[in-house]
Amino acid sequence: MRIGYLTAGALVLSLLQATPAQGATPSVPAPSATTAPAAAATPQASPTPSPSAPPASSSSTPTPSPSPSTADADPSLAQMNAAGDHAMGSTVAAAEGPAVSPYALSPEAALGVGGTLGMDVSGWQPTVDWNAMWSNGARFVYIKSTEGTDYVSSHFPSQWTGATSVGMIRGAYHFADPSTDLGQDGASQARYFYAHGGNWAPDGRTLPPLLDIEYGPSSTCWGMSTAAMSAWIADFVHTMKALTGIPPAIYSTTNWWNQCTGSDNTFGAYPLFVARYGTTTPGALPASWLNWTMWQYADAGVFAGDQDIFNGTWAQLQAFAYGAQSHPPIGSYDTATVTSGAPFTVTGWAIDLTNLAASSQVQITWNTPAGITTTTVTANASRPDVGNVYPSAGAAHGFAVQAPWSGYGQYGACITALALPGDSAGNASLGCKTAFISAAIATAPAATRLAGSDRFATSVQVSQQAFPTPGVPVVYVASGLDFPDALSAAPAAGAQHGPVLLTMPGTVPPNVLAEIQRLKPAKIIVVGGTSAITDDALTQLQAVAPVTRIGGVDRYDTSRQIAAYAFPNATAAFIAAANSFADALSAAPVAAKKNSPLLLVNGATIDPATQAYLTGKSVHSLTLIGGSDVVGDVWSVQPQSQGSTVTRIGGSDRFATSALLAASGYPANGAGTVYLASGITWQDALVASAAAGSASRPLLLVRAGCVPRVIGDQMVRLATTATNITGGTDVLSSDIEGLQVCY
Repeated sequence: MRIGYLTAGALVLSLLQATPAQGATPSVPAPSATTAPAAAATPQASPTPSPSAPPASSSSTPTPSPSPSTADADPSLAQMNAAGDHAMGSTVAAAEGPAVSPYALSPEAALGVGGTLGMDVSGWQPTVDWNAMWSNGARFVYIKSTEGTDYVSSHFPSQWTGATSVGMIRGAYHFADPSTDLGQDGASQARYFYAHGGNWAPDGRTLPPLLDIEYGPSSTCWGMSTAAMSAWIADFVHTMKALTGIPPAIYSTTNWWNQCTGSDNTFGAYPLFVARYGTTTPGALPASWLNWTMWQYADAGVFAGDQDIFNGTWAQLQAFAYGAQSHPPIGSYDTATVTSGAPFTVTGWAIDLTNLAASSQVQITWNTPAGITTTTVTANASRPDVGNVYPSAGAAHGFAVQAPWSGYGQYGACITALALPGDSAGNASLGCKTAFISAAIATAPAATRLAGSDRFATSVQVSQQAFPTPGVPVVYVASGLDFPDALSAAPAAGAQHGPVLLTMPGTVPPNVLAEIQRLKPAKIIVVGGTSAITDDALTQLQAVAPVTRIGGVDRYDTSRQIAAYAFPNATAAFIAAANSFADALSAAPVAAKKNSPLLLVNGATIDPATQAYLTGKSVHSLTLIGGSDVVGDVWSVQPQSQGSTVTRIGGSDRFATSALLAASGYPANGAGTVYLASGITWQDALVASAAAGSASRPLLLVRAGCVPRVIGDQMVRLATTATNITGGTDVLSSDIEGLQVCY
């Protein structure tokens, strides 16, 4: 569930997947007169009988009927005292101030929280118009079943059936009578409640049973000490959990709870149904809770009985009915810092919502130059700022943990707040952070993101950053829909100090055409045949500068034609598989720097046309890109037998190959700025590889949300202090900017 009040500054919480978003009441299935809304798949659970047909009343005490003029409202507290039948919240208005008058709050417009609307009723609402309640927006109802050990509502069965018939999610509540003079211990009342409708079934339609504990009719705390009251409540809820298999919910008010239990903060495992009238938010919560599940915001309004709201969506309400607990630990991962020669330190705090008084543990997965390890520590260090925001929890929930210094590079740590034993909501991730340090820089390099609304706009952004001054010697234009033709164009463009820009096959996008006009190129090279870029698009480009089309019968032929055009005197060449764009992209800036072409081949064989090109151009030095599973060993054996020098650059994956290519082409301390691009998608990396080649900078490939350690290590070696990140956050997340290390 959601935190019930705002935090401050650095203490903004990340409450995990179960946390509902604020907003208007969600749409739900239309009501049916005979069936409930469809529920999600039922999780495995014990075969508890469904309370769809609750037992008839066994009480000899008749349920009073309200006067006709107040059929949907509760009578006075005096009447309820006399009858021994108290509705939920019956003592709250008298003790804490007047309740909101009917319709004073329009829920959707006036409540300062979002959620799913509902209601609660008792025997004082004997003839509820359930169809009208559904039409008014009620999607759940709590129905009074019992009070003490001597009252059962005779209207409970019919109310349960009526709510079920329109599709409401429904549950039973018990009005507690913990007065010591009656000798009614909590366990006895729990068993009585369970026997008369307070059971539960994992059907997605039955709410957890609810304990209504509030002001005594003649004594605020029912004549009990705070310790005795806490013990009574514990006796009740522990018994109910043993009987039903799930924690029951607790209804109360902040004032009553803190006064009558002595601000007991150990009941957070039990969902909170808080009562507070006349406001637009639940306000400060009772001591055991930092969040609320339901809120009774008025004792009259558009629904019969009291007016309630569930802190979540319809789907989350169904999950709550299935017994799901939404009380994972909360916390914050505040800092991750490292300085040269000193330990790597992480700090933060964690609280388990099921028991605010207990110290929880955090598990830290370290990822440093020394390797990956795991540490578990107790979060019990003093954090006065946490205690100030959450006084019920106190300050002893902080942690500060260190890992040893192990050299320059990425220092990462992912932190998980561990749930206390018995907290079925499970653990909570507090996230991952990475600190980067090298001899050249003590923090992550300054990041510049080059991204447009699509691949064409991104190619424009890269061009504008790499070539700010008009008058470039050449612009290469390639299809933005397929990569093979453009792969071999990237080193050619880089070597000739021009960009690669992407186009649609039949027309040049207006922003791309405008960028070419700004660049004022001496010439334009269109890469690919008419099936890749049509003559219509070529005509648009001819209006800007002279155009030459280079297009072969296939991708291999096109790469040879580009090589012959851009590198007529080359004696060395890079060889990459045409279906392995990642290796070719990383190789392009290195090839441009060495003024060598990139030939695309079928890695399994040496085709006659490529063999003829190598022989005819007197190419005697080959660099194979990728492992032998990508470019086969035939490319090593046959050229070497013919007197050529063959070098293979291939790592365990595309990222390791990218790092090895950077190491082969750029000396130590040789790249203050590098380009980072996706190793998964080719479009952005393609245009970045040409820009990198023109500036004699490496292109390093990264994952969508993290930077592999081999890439981080290259940045240490290269003394990198700045990065050009190519692509939007949908391609490369914001974590790339901080060099988030991969696990």
